[in-house]
Amino acid sequence: MMGPAKLSTIRSQVRKAFGMSDAELLAWFNRQMEETGQGPKTNPAVVDTLRLLRDALVKEAKRRPPRSKRGRVAGGSKG
Repeated sequence: MMGPAKLSTIRSQVRKAFGMSDAELLAWFNRQMEETGQGPKTNPAVVDTLRLLRDALVKEAKRRPPRSKRGRVAGGSKG
């Protein structure tokens, strides 16, 4: 269970657990994907998992711009 932790907090804890800088972590994931993807019996799920983990740790979540809270304009009166 994830609990009330923010995504940025989880990312920083995972980065810290790896004990590498962001550049080192990115390079490690890239090496792992290259080494894993070269074998004749490569499992695509393993490469996809490495790619997804790398992207989740490296990319910051894009924030959506706040929506406008304007009310709708009522149509013309019937009559």
